[in-house]
Amino acid sequence: MMDMPIVEITGVSKAYAGVRALVDVSFDIRPGEVHGLVGENGAGKSTIIKILAGAVKRDAGSIRVAGREVAVASEREAGALGLRFIHQDLGAIGRLSVAENVFLGRRLPRRGPFVSRRLAGQQVREILEGFVDVDPHRRMGSLSVAQQWMVAVARACRGDAQLVVMDEPTVALSEVEVQLVFGAVRRLRERGIAVLFVSHRLAEVLELSDRVTVLKDGRLVGTHDVGSLDRSSLVSLIVGEESGGLMLEQPLAIPEEATVVLSARSLVGGPLRDVSFDVRSGEILGVAGLVGSGRTSLLQQCFGVHRPVSGQILIGGEPVTLRSPTDAVKRGLAMIPEERRTQGLMVLRTVRDNIVEVHLPSFRWSSWLPVPSRRRETQETQRQIASMSIRATGTEQLVRQLSGGNQQKVLVGRWLAGTGLRVLMLDEPTKGVDVGGKAEIYRIVQDLAASGVAVLVVSSDLEEIAAVCHRVVVLVEGRLVGELSAPMSEQEILRLCYPARVGTREGT
Repeated sequence: MMDMPIVEITGVSKAYAGVRALVDVSFDIRPGEVHGLVGENGAGKSTIIKILAGAVKRDAGSIRVAGREVAVASEREAGALGLRFIHQDLGAIGRLSVAENVFLGRRLPRRGPFVSRRLAGQQVREILEGFVDVDPHRRMGSLSVAQQWMVAVARACRGDAQLVVMDEPTVALSEVEVQLVFGAVRRLRERGIAVLFVSHRLAEVLELSDRVTVLKDGRLVGTHDVGSLDRSSLVSLIVGEESGGLMLEQPLAIPEEATVVLSARSLVGGPLRDVSFDVRSGEILGVAGLVGSGRTSLLQQCFGVHRPVSGQILIGGEPVTLRSPTDAVKRGLAMIPEERRTQGLMVLRTVRDNIVEVHLPSFRWSSWLPVPSRRRETQETQRQIASMSIRATGTEQLVRQLSGGNQQKVLVGRWLAGTGLRVLMLDEPTKGVDVGGKAEIYRIVQDLAASGVAVLVVSSDLEEIAAVCHRVVVLVEGRLVGELSAPMSEQEILRLCYPARVGTREGT
């Protein structure tokens, strides 16, 4: 293996709206090596990929390719330097043929003024040789996920490829299909092509990689030879020795008379595979898992955004069919989505508009006069602003002018402005929220639970959910693999997120 790195990342930093995604990160990738890149959600892995691909501009630091400093402005420019990318979303166009997908972004071979189907097929067979044996004229959408991955790998390796970046290449594959990807990675290594292998599956990283770089909170933990690591030591590097984070109080104990409010039985659909759970009145149930584990899908199916393929949802012990979120709301369920600005809030409207929006019939002058009462809407909005300490100039301030934490509290206030709330589901409730705002949001969540509301919390911040939840269930690739009860630690949750084998159930 040559000593000169094919890619050198030196002192790279990147911030988004004041939030530091990368801080002074440095590591290199050598020709013909498989280099693992690991870290928790939000550690900075995706930002590194985007900077290498030219999708994001770094704020500081330098990148060298084959010893020459470069400023990559697009994935096309990166490709010209020999850097190729296979993203988690392959970007394949199912209605086009394999050949047309391989030639995306390039001119199809021609004979005179016309595209030559025969020449295209011949060239694609040469590109696919050694990776996958499929008809170049077959529709891409008819291939298995593993075959599509092989086509993507072969396409990335055409020409003068020097580095292939693979982002979670095995997340949707069976064990047999995973071995096909492994074989492709090893063939790239034999050809002297470097691979940056980004994955949450630590067993795969340790099996394939020559070296592993660990990121945490946007900072470099270190780069290690794989021979010096095992799964336990790698998890310790990812988690870190100190939490040093937000101080949160444990929630009050659940009353003995608490009853089950929401249940799921053998849910199957999207990434979910046979998921069952119960949540009781007054309980805060955390849902943990890594990217692609099915956390968001679980909330969406329980809220009627998507219908499960099979399985059952029960509210108060009675089976229900939720055809839409409207059905869920009528039964006392509420959900705050991860992307609050695009999926939850009307950012160009006022605080009052956002809080009363779901409950407009409750704010009419009377049942026989369906005209909204501005006075009643304002009074309720003022009550929510006061009870949740929303920092706003008044009820008529535009929501887009509020901080992230105050926007999140407006969404919670929306559901509290009505009556009959039984279950509140929150997806990444503190995403983009400062430390003070996080503590306030979780205080509100704990107060709701103390009043008898059942709460489901999906969060990538394992320290937070370990601190505020009565129980935490852990999903791995759509399966519920374990459950923990308070008191618990971030490390205990994370170890369940990285099981020795998918499908094994661990817990206490």
